[in-house]
This record gives sequence, structure tokens and C-alpha cells, in this order.
Amino acid sequence: MVSKNFRNDIDHIISDAACILIHDSLEEKEVKERIVAMAKKSKIPYCLFSNGFTATIFDGDSIKEIKKDRLYNNLIVFMNYFKSEGSIDLRLLSLGKNYEVEKAAIIQDRLSNGVLFKGRNNFNFEVAFPSGSQDRKDLRELFYMSEVFSNKDVYEDAYNNFEDEYSDIKTTATIMEDAISKLTNKINSRYE
Repeated sequence: MVSKNFRNDIDHIISDAACILIHDSLEEKEVKERIVAMAKKSKIPYCLFSNGFTATIFDGDSIKEIKKDRLYNNLIVFMNYFKSEGSIDLRLLSLGKNYEVEKAAIIQDRLSNGVLFKGRNNFNFEVAFPSGSQDRKDLRELFYMSEVFSNKDVYEDAYNNFEDEYSDIKTTATIMEDAISKLTNKINSRYE
């Protein structure tokens, strides 16, 4: 049973928090659930971590699971960014300082060894990247990370032009793989 004073302490901590990091082993399940619920209600990003977790699972602007070692490895970068920029970027906790480079490599590998490998002989953009699929979302994210856009409309127009260009009947898996490689290289060049 959680005391009333302890609940008030939680309320006070939450009201002043910019981000909440919670080890999953917190013995009072009720307390952990209350902290997460209050964070969501207050729109404060939270992160549950444990060495028992293997993957990083996002819950909107929060992380509902991350391996403890990964969090600790990236914690200084995360805190330094918050100190200098005054904003929370949980991607830094999950992927570190060069998260865009690492994320781009993951996406490129997943698409090259997945959808592009399977469709190597009869590539069709709409079949390979059906609307709403994870592969299409990954391609969109890779495109977004490769450019700096002044606003959402400019990005949407640029991405639509990109899709129009590669949904052409003459696009092969090799051409698409080359386009994905070029997007990844643009991202990598910003960190060199």
C-alpha cells in the first residue's frame, strides 16, 4: 500500500519534471503505473528501462521499453543535449549521438534485405511499398532524415515527387536500392 505522502511526493516530482526515467523493477507496480499515467496526462516524456528488455519500443513521444545498458550508454549524450538545447530528445537515449546515421543504416538494411531482396526479379513500387506498410513508413522516414525541410508542406511535396519518380514502371529493385543508398549517404555525410 502506498502512503498518501508518497503519492504527494510523486505529484510534486511529476509537476517539475521535463522527462521521467523509471527502472522497470520498481517494486510498487501501482506506483509505476501511476507515474506513467501522470506523465501521459501531463504530456511529459517517460522512459521505462530494464536489462530484461531487449528492444526499444516507443509509445508516442515516450519509450515504454529500452534495455538498461543502451540507456546508460547514451545517457550523457541525452543529458548534454537537454542542457544545451533545453529540449528532450528520446531518440538520443535509444540510438545515441549519431542516431540518424544508425537509424538510416537500420532502415537501409531492413529494406535491402527484405522488400527489395524479395522483389529483386519483378520489382513494383506499389507492391513492394504498399500504402500504410512499415516498409513505406521506413522509406518515408529515410527520405525525411536525408533532407532539411523548411516546413511540412515542402516536405510532403518533395516526398510525393520522390514517390512519383520511383513508382515508375521502369524502376527496378536495383534502381530503388541505389536511391535508398543515396538517401543514406546524404545522412551520413552530415555527420562526417
